[in-house]
Amino acid sequence: MSIRLANARAFGIPAGVRTFAALVTAVGLGLMVSLIPTIDRAQIAGRPAEFWLFVALAIAGELLPIRAPRDGDVEEIGVSTTFVFAILLHYGTGEAILVSAAASAIADLVDGKEPWKIAFNIGQYAISVAAAGAVFEALGAPRYVSLEAIGPMAASAATFFIANDVLTGIAIALAQHIPVMGYLASDFVFQATTSAALCAMAPVVLLVADRDPFLMPLVVVPVAAVYWGATASLRNTELVRRLETALEQEKELSRLKDDFVAVVSHELRTPLTSIQGYIKTLVQLDGQIEEEQRRSFLEAADRQSERLRRLIEQLLVVARLESHAEPLTLSVISVTQVARQVVDELRPRTQGHVFDLRFEQGLALVETDESKVHQILSNLVENALKYSPPDTRVTVLGENRDDGVLVSVKDEGQGIPEEAKDRVFDRFYQVDSSATRSVGGTGLGLYICRKMAESIGGRLWLERSDERGTVFCLWVPERPEDHSANEDEEPDEAAVAPISR
Repeated sequence: MSIRLANARAFGIPAGVRTFAALVTAVGLGLMVSLIPTIDRAQIAGRPAEFWLFVALAIAGELLPIRAPRDGDVEEIGVSTTFVFAILLHYGTGEAILVSAAASAIADLVDGKEPWKIAFNIGQYAISVAAAGAVFEALGAPRYVSLEAIGPMAASAATFFIANDVLTGIAIALAQHIPVMGYLASDFVFQATTSAALCAMAPVVLLVADRDPFLMPLVVVPVAAVYWGATASLRNTELVRRLETALEQEKELSRLKDDFVAVVSHELRTPLTSIQGYIKTLVQLDGQIEEEQRRSFLEAADRQSERLRRLIEQLLVVARLESHAEPLTLSVISVTQVARQVVDELRPRTQGHVFDLRFEQGLALVETDESKVHQILSNLVENALKYSPPDTRVTVLGENRDDGVLVSVKDEGQGIPEEAKDRVFDRFYQVDSSATRSVGGTGLGLYICRKMAESIGGRLWLERSDERGTVFCLWVPERPEDHSANEDEEPDEAAVAPISR
């Protein structure tokens, strides 16, 4: 019997699995070698068409297993069991072992399985068939289907199922590092009922073959119907799963758009309201405001208009990155120098924060887009300042790593909640998206930074975040893989605008 999960239960390569597989293979091959001499060639020669039809159907059953959806996975049921068991009952154990081994080997070779897996499957088939044959022989080995033969046949079928299920189950449990007994118990009912149905078909096949071997294809008709029905069911299940996934994605996109509209509306309204308030005050009280206060109002309006410009530029950058229209301007740069420029630019925004820059001696120069590296580091350092308490340390580390430069930005904040760590790079996602959050932003900063890192052939990831603080890492390769970018292009102003998480 060949019953196995096509996806989740594929064998791995732990040492325990290899050792067990080697043992099963050795025992199975030993049994096969010892039982092949018992094959009754005369009996085969007496009705060759019948025997070779059994062989062909066994191979076909192994090559075309019935695939059915089960518990979120795909179950493979090899109907070769029926014909192998029929050969065992009518011809003998040696014949059944040889046919099962050949069918299993052919199917595994077609599937491109590793040699040790092919050998294991042959070994476990040989052991299972040999055990079933031994029980059948011990109970009299009746060669014709009759009422008296039901008991020996049932006992032989049960032995075949138990041996096959236990050997396969042990290998799968070892590969998945789960308790063997727990796995066998969880799968017992399904495997037992399936095995019973397949083995129960064997006497029916023998009766038909005894009447006329050429009537045997009639037995295959219901099996083929089940095969095509299961295939259609599997296809429908896959379509339903894809539809459910698409609906979930649609719901998530709808939620993200709603959140985006709310966030952007808030972020747009705030500077616009401030600008409008300052300008109305200046218009209404013109001549009554002192020059110093007038200048203060104008500077505040300028700051709010700059905030508004940066928000609009973020949205434009996202549009260009997603349409792959963001240009690259390559040059040889020093990441150390870029990091120092970023720190110098952000130093006025600190609230008692201390910068600690540690760069490895002899840090490699890299050929990349300087504006994008500057953009990414500026965002990471700015986030470290915003999300960590005043008077704490922000550390920027640089080292050579894997034919490139690795830059780490570490803060001493409270860290990112566990449930948010996998989503901080999502578009429009914010750890705190409430209207009363203490830190503003659209949730585009880290998303844009990761996209920019990918555009220069680099990587950006969250290394660690806990009560000790947060560490983001940026890896920049010594040179991008694609050199087709136009180096004479001027960097886009929007591409170098500061952004925030």
